[in-house]
Amino acid sequence: MPRTVAVVRLLIALLLAYVSACSHAQDYPVRPLRLLTLFAAGSQSDLAARFAAQKLSEQLGQTVVVESKGGAGGLLAIRDVLRSQPVGYSLLFGQPGLVGNLHAFKDPQYRLEDFVVTGVMGVTFYALIVNAPASVRNVPEFVAYARANPGKLNYGSIGPSTGSTILAERFKQAAGIDIVMVPFKGGDPVSQALLAGDIHAYFATLNVARTRMRSPQIRGLAVTAEQRSQILPDLPTFRELGYPNVVLSSWTGVFAPAVAPAAIIQRLKEAMARVSASPETKAQLLKQEIEPWSGTLEQFSAYIKAEGDAIGADFKRLNIPVLD
Repeated sequence: MPRTVAVVRLLIALLLAYVSACSHAQDYPVRPLRLLTLFAAGSQSDLAARFAAQKLSEQLGQTVVVESKGGAGGLLAIRDVLRSQPVGYSLLFGQPGLVGNLHAFKDPQYRLEDFVVTGVMGVTFYALIVNAPASVRNVPEFVAYARANPGKLNYGSIGPSTGSTILAERFKQAAGIDIVMVPFKGGDPVSQALLAGDIHAYFATLNVARTRMRSPQIRGLAVTAEQRSQILPDLPTFRELGYPNVVLSSWTGVFAPAVAPAAIIQRLKEAMARVSASPETKAQLLKQEIEPWSGTLEQFSAYIKAEGDAIGADFKRLNIPVLD
């Protein structure tokens, strides 16, 4: 009999907890939310996150505060979101580092399944921009110079798990060249170093590349998209230059911890769907050469998993060091 009573009490407690969670989810959100980014304040991703936060705030009727938490390739922000309480009030402005970190670190302390995508902002690509010797005007000349001067050229990296670093390592292997990685804490410091001539090359997202190419000493060489960019139409793709593996996208989306109540996740998905579908959001994305995502959230989840698997293969194939 005592055992039966204990079981009944446990079931009642679980039921009350479930009812409480459902009630909490229905009222969601009752307090401001946090939207954490992987990189430093003032970066391109930080600016995009602030636009997303503003629009999400309008939909939810609550303030959404952006927190730029750079460090360890974005691990600090990722872990913060997973550990924060109450669940559902800290969200992640996710980018490729979310899947790249799973392979860049021996123990990232999370799995991709720990997150659920609640909305997609869009997808863009990269361009190789350089501040190199005057004789380097295109990719073949860059490769020829690098081969003739092994170890003399270098490239900027904002973390081993980022798309810009993965692309540089893919390019090095495909072209058979030796260029040295120089680490930085964010995209803006990399761009400043490139402008000053402290580094020679950087794979920047298309909008950043276009901005930097306004300086006469910065030249664009090629893009990582499947086809030429509308805003940088004179730049060939790496694919058409004979480097089919130097292709990678940069995407942005809003993620919640997978353990959040289903009602909260659904509320976020509905709000983000309205944000993504608004003409203002689409105009803002296209202005930055970011393509709005036209598929479903399930298709996006499969897309980023596939890119993550490809990055994982890169770490093994290219012998990229894994961090502790």
